[in-house]
Amino acid sequence: MKTKHLILAGLVVLSQILQSCLKGEDVYKEKEPTYTELDLNIGGECSLTEKPMSRADASKEIFGINVAMFIQSPNGSVTQKPYAYGIFDNIKAGNLKLNVLDGYQYRISCTMIKEGKDSLLTKDGTLYPLTLSKGNDPKLGTITNKFITAERPDGTQEYLFDLENSKIGTKGQSNYTRPFIQRYHGIIDKLTVAPNQTNTLEVYRRYFGVQFKQNGLQADCKLEIQIDGAPTVWLTPDKKESPELMVSMRTLTTPVETGKILTDNARVKVTVHRTGKEAEDILNYNINFKRNYMHTIVISDIDHFGTGSNVSIHVEETELENSAQEDLPWQGGN
Repeated sequence: MKTKHLILAGLVVLSQILQSCLKGEDVYKEKEPTYTELDLNIGGECSLTEKPMSRADASKEIFGINVAMFIQSPNGSVTQKPYAYGIFDNIKAGNLKLNVLDGYQYRISCTMIKEGKDSLLTKDGTLYPLTLSKGNDPKLGTITNKFITAERPDGTQEYLFDLENSKIGTKGQSNYTRPFIQRYHGIIDKLTVAPNQTNTLEVYRRYFGVQFKQNGLQADCKLEIQIDGAPTVWLTPDKKESPELMVSMRTLTTPVETGKILTDNARVKVTVHRTGKEAEDILNYNINFKRNYMHTIVISDIDHFGTGSNVSIHVEETELENSAQEDLPWQGGN
């Protein structure tokens, strides 16, 4: 009987040891990943409360957003891995939310195109505003108004390849590095996401305005005006000035600092075409175009080209404001 009790006691102790071991195994199991909600808000010069962005009928703007995570390798180097992307035409509260993996820092990049529904590419009657792959026939993204995970079931990754490229899929202007579009851009770098935290993505204008005027163009002449990387502008004796054109800057990621004017240095070439004669370049001139400024460029004394007089150029600068200038229709053709 005593032996039986000893056996039972031993079994109880063994059971307790086994249970303890089983509980101990949990310590060595890989922990389940945890996530925190990333809540974004658009601010800067593209604030939802800023006119004309807040108008009820302002629905032609297109937003593209990339989210990348920073990965540190065993050797200490840090790389970026695409995490999610989204294309939006509606950024109301609640649309810009995404669950992100804890334990990482994130880089968030956003581009916005005003009048994007008029200016960006369409295919088969559907708007495909931003590319998801590279090459001559890239895969095109669609407006979903939500974030999509970058990693696809087949192991490939999708994100908005041209989000920080000065070239963008624009009607008639895809090969230009300074297309005639009103482009905004902003970045949050190395963001650690915390619960119940609203993260404001400061998005700023990345374009300048330009208008060309001519004095003295003869009846048998026309002017070809080329800003490096931009579409050509033509003036004739009857057309003495161009429309006010908004030109996307070549550099999109340089920080916009308070009290410091960001510039884009570009060469302006003016060529005169005369009936029955070869075209002649009459002006090559570098200009520091200021972000968020309208530049009125007056070309004069054209009839003196080829004589002892020189062609003259005069540049006037005025700061752009939230006015009718900011709401110009698409000017780049079909």
